[in-house]
Formats: sequence, C-alpha cells, structure tokens
Amino acid sequence: MKNNNTSVAQDMNRIFDLKGEQTNEVSDIISPVVIIKRSPDIIKKGTASNATSGTAYTTPSDKDFYLTNVMLSVTKDVTATSAETAATVILNGITVSILSLSTLTLTAQNMSGSLNFANPVKVDRGTAIQVTNTTNQANVRAMINIVGFTTETTKGV
Repeated sequence: MKNNNTSVAQDMNRIFDLKGEQTNEVSDIISPVVIIKRSPDIIKKGTASNATSGTAYTTPSDKDFYLTNVMLSVTKDVTATSAETAATVILNGITVSILSLSTLTLTAQNMSGSLNFANPVKVDRGTAIQVTNTTNQANVRAMINIVGFTTETTKGV
C-alpha cells in the first residue's frame, strides 16, 4: 500500500535519515497508526426488576461504540430464590455476559461489581447493552451503569 501522506512520509524519512537508514522504500512499507484517547461521552443506566431485562443503551447503527466501564448492582429480599444478574453485550454477533452477580436462595442480599476496560471494548452496532435477571420467584432489583464513547469510522482505499 502506497503511503500518500507526504508530511508523515517526510517525518519518517527525517527520522530514518538521522539513523543512517535507506528510506526510499520505508514509507511504502510502513503505515503509521494514530491512537487517539477519547473521553467518554456516553453515560447511561438501566434497571430490571424480578425476572426481566432492562436496556441501558442501544449502540448507534452508523457509529462505532466502545465500552470503557460497566457497573452492575443487585438487591434482593429474603423471599427471592437464587438469582443471577448479568450485564450483556453483543460482540461479533454473539451475546456475551461481561459481568455477573449471583445471589443465594432465602437470603437478603445487596451486592455490586464493576469493570474498567484498559482497552475499550467495541460493541456491535445497533445492539442493546442490557441488565438481565434470572430467578424463579423474585423480589429482585438490578441496575447497570455503562460508560463509553462513539467514533465515526471511515474506510479508505
């Protein structure tokens, strides 16, 4: 692939010239990568009661969404059976539980957990980030908080 960015090619040539390297073919082989650290611009929450699901955020269909943080909490009373509360996302067409909390039968409980992603997770476009409760008998309330950002991706030739 030919590097058409002349200022980047000139910078690369200048750097390699300082080291005494031949640069005639270097800029044709090396493609520079720019990493831009984004600040989160999406902060959302969702809730689910008993054996239901709730949506925190539906990713845009025309932009990439990157998840940087997820927090999950669950509260249940003593009458509820065992429950599992999960934060689910769709990655590469597959629904994945990225964080889950399990509770005990006939035990009042309140718990939470969170994940911070050093490398943001790209969630599929146009899909829901959800909190889901699984229980047989319930007085369960769960909440999900998510943090992330969107980017517009263009593909060049």
